[in-house]
Amino acid sequence: MTITVKSKVKDIFANDEAYAIVRKHMPDMDRDDPRMKQALGMSLQALLAFPATKCSKELRATIAEELEDADID
Repeated sequence: MTITVKSKVKDIFANDEAYAIVRKHMPDMDRDDPRMKQALGMSLQALLAFPATKCSKELRATIAEELEDADID
């Protein structure tokens, strides 16, 4: 299954290429942060929509586009 912004956070964190794309835009999103454990079952799209992430719609669209363009399986 191709990794997209609709993929679960745990799947994105498990894939180094996808994780690098997310970290490029969201450097504070650390897969080793124990607080991230709560988000592992969520889609990245849902997580980034939380106001606490301070991720704009434009940035969410950029991350989504880069993940799709990368065509990561």
